[in-house]
Amino acid sequence: MSDAMVAGMRVIKPAVCKPQQPSRARSHMKRRQQDRKQRPHQQFLVAAGTAGGDAPLAPTNATTEQGNALVVQQASDPSMTPEVQEALAKVQAALADAEENVQTLHTLPSAQLPTTSHKLLAVLRPLAQFAALTAFCAATHSLGLAVRVLGSLAVGAAAALYGWRRSSLSASGAVAAAVVGWATLGASFRSGMLLLTFFLASSKITQLGEEVKDVEEGHKKGGQRDWRQVACNAAVPAALALAAAFYSRGADVAIGQLAPSGGAAATRLLAALNAAFLGYYACCCGDTWSSELGQLSPEEPRLITTLRPVRKGTNGGVTVAGLAASLAGGLAMGGTFLLATIASPTRVAGAVALPWWRPVALGLGAGCVGSLIDSVLGATIQFTGYNRVSGKITGRPGPDVTAISGSPLLDNNAVNGVSASLTAALSAAVAVYLF
Repeated sequence: MSDAMVAGMRVIKPAVCKPQQPSRARSHMKRRQQDRKQRPHQQFLVAAGTAGGDAPLAPTNATTEQGNALVVQQASDPSMTPEVQEALAKVQAALADAEENVQTLHTLPSAQLPTTSHKLLAVLRPLAQFAALTAFCAATHSLGLAVRVLGSLAVGAAAALYGWRRSSLSASGAVAAAVVGWATLGASFRSGMLLLTFFLASSKITQLGEEVKDVEEGHKKGGQRDWRQVACNAAVPAALALAAAFYSRGADVAIGQLAPSGGAAATRLLAALNAAFLGYYACCCGDTWSSELGQLSPEEPRLITTLRPVRKGTNGGVTVAGLAASLAGGLAMGGTFLLATIASPTRVAGAVALPWWRPVALGLGAGCVGSLIDSVLGATIQFTGYNRVSGKITGRPGPDVTAISGSPLLDNNAVNGVSASLTAALSAAVAVYLF
């Protein structure tokens, strides 16, 4: 290749261009932007004081003064927008307020750990309230029919209001509870005590472990029982209590004791009514305690008809803890029946002389048997499915529901009513033929 051609190629070779350096104005603008981005972070660190280190949380005066000075300096910067200046002014006010009140934080009730006396008071307060309510009911039943009617109305309304405020009852459930409570409390002192014990104890148990029990569609915090649920649990026993009051002339007669009107037929009928009342509430209490406490057990439920494992919340699923809870619920109703008979101001002479174990044994058996009847009905004629969309147990068939057990013949309220009625009939038969 000739020297002329090489020289030409060197001429047409493109020159390499060096990148231009940014101007001083552009560099100054970038530094100001970076400084603005860092200011809020720096301001926060100063305001936080020594909270992130090993020193106490309370800011020192020097730290707070530095933070306030920085806020004032930032707020007076003319390059800031009005919104930023307003926000910094609020921060300055918050810092001043925190400095003033930080020394009083330990005096707040929420900052104090509960003491032994506080824990003991939390246990004794509801017991004292129940004792006062019992004394009021006893006083109203000892002052004549008119006072009994008015006092029962007041207690029934107060209990319904209490349940509504604690979310144990819905609005319709509170109205229904006031009506059946009035009837049951007015029938006799003993029947009223069974109703109040069942309602108050079951409401407390229902509120235990709310987050664990949220496995069913339609689950409501606290229970929030509506008028249908109240009617299934309390309408039939209210009628039984009124019928027993008619034959006992408003007195509390022990199971198996001679009726005030005299006669073997009246005595058997009165024993059957009182035993049915006890059996109904023992079933309801045993089933409620079994359902609520059984879900808190780590044990896997098993379907009562096939003993195969099922999900928690499945109708007809049983656990050992649930069966024990049903026994405890029945025992609570039997014990309340006995103690209320002893403490009743209208009890018939000789009621205490009868064997004390009769109502206790009847309540214990009714609680267990009633819970088992409810489980069998729930596993066979009540539908249970798993909703794949919501991931919860449901009682309604659907395209997104996988069936677990049962047929959609009765809903939960109907199953509760049928099982409690069957238990009441069995309890009445036991009282008539064995007591």
